[in-house]
Amino acid sequence: MDSLRTRRSPALTESVARGFVGFLGGPVGRFAAVGRQRWWTPLRVLVLVSLVFLSFGFLAKAPCLGGARAEDGSVFLDWSGNRQYLAACYNDITPLYGGRGLDAGGFPYAFSWVEGDVTRYLEYPVLAGLFQWLVATVTRVTYPLLDATGWAIPEAAWYFALTALAMSALWVLAIRLVADLAGHRIWDVVLVAASPLVIVHAFTNWDIPSITLAVAAMHAASRSRFGLAGLFIGLGTAFKLWPLYLLGAYLVLALRDRRLGPFLRMLGVAAVSWLALNVPVMLAYPAGWREFLRLNSERGYEWTTIYAIIDRNTFLPALPVPALNVVSFGLFAAACLGILVLGLRAQARPRAVELIFLIVVAFLVFNKVWSPQYSLWLLIPAVLALPRWRLLLSWMVVDALVWPLLMWHMLGSNEMGIPSGLLDAALLTRLILLGVMTALVVRQIRARRGSMVES
Repeated sequence: MDSLRTRRSPALTESVARGFVGFLGGPVGRFAAVGRQRWWTPLRVLVLVSLVFLSFGFLAKAPCLGGARAEDGSVFLDWSGNRQYLAACYNDITPLYGGRGLDAGGFPYAFSWVEGDVTRYLEYPVLAGLFQWLVATVTRVTYPLLDATGWAIPEAAWYFALTALAMSALWVLAIRLVADLAGHRIWDVVLVAASPLVIVHAFTNWDIPSITLAVAAMHAASRSRFGLAGLFIGLGTAFKLWPLYLLGAYLVLALRDRRLGPFLRMLGVAAVSWLALNVPVMLAYPAGWREFLRLNSERGYEWTTIYAIIDRNTFLPALPVPALNVVSFGLFAAACLGILVLGLRAQARPRAVELIFLIVVAFLVFNKVWSPQYSLWLLIPAVLALPRWRLLLSWMVVDALVWPLLMWHMLGSNEMGIPSGLLDAALLTRLILLGVMTALVVRQIRARRGSMVES
């Protein structure tokens, strides 16, 4: 917990924050009663700000929640006129409610459909599928009450609203944990709560639960509760793959400290919790369970990756998928090796969040899939590792702009979509900003002197 006496205002060091403070009334005076508020504590302010920006995120997707009544009286989702692209409100949650059989009941990994010559299944890890199934069950039970009102609200839109409500609660929990991790720099958490990325991507996909679990693991590890941290990493990996990479940061610190016991405990609990969730589904629905792995191994690069930029702007032949898998994994592995060397050779012990930031950046940059909402994964590690307001806000704004540019580009030239050059300019700007942030974190690690005790 942070001490009121050592709490630092970002207005003292960050010109952007100084501008906000000036707008709100100027710096705190000598005799101000700091920390004595009975209600508006920093944490409650952060929770309120996060709720406001989550509401903005819901409103950003609202144009894709409208419906219309068919002749038989049923309500269907209305995405006519390429609304999902023109309003940049596309999200995976709404269409996948019916597209993955969640509206029909039954276990999600038992549902299949034929796409071309391939039998498809739900393409999400087990805990994500269970989360979707649980919210879908609540949707089907409660929707008749909503439909009885006569409002033309599609069942898929109600599913989206319930999903957004559940994920909002998890995001507020993440804010609570990040406030603890920020310590005396608690006001830096405003950058998380009020991030433009929250508006754009909080409800694009099911990423928030995995973020909350990853932050919970970081919080537990910072208090030397390594078994609990392993539990959260295992659950997070069962929701989305990326929390697995937190283990890399703690492995670097374990090797540096020559204390493998806590790390092995973390690793063991993570493995057991992941297996406890996955093995039953793996045995009962092997084809459905393998779909996540199959799809990720067979798909090509995504629109906003470095491989797509190269393909759109050079005459080099596109790599076949097997070669692309080798290249992307090889680059990521090389980056992780470099992070290991950096962590072991630094004069002072790096902070875990700095290593986590570097690993997540490496994964995003070199992976063949960078779905735009993946940038949310980097938000909390970036703020905790490098609380430079101007730089972080610049990156967040540019990264948020990638989304509408991508949507407008996906319209296609026949529908007045923007040319790829505008999208690529935003993507290259994002890469430059991430490169600067990475260089600053590396310099921060190398320049530190003395010993660090923080996990």
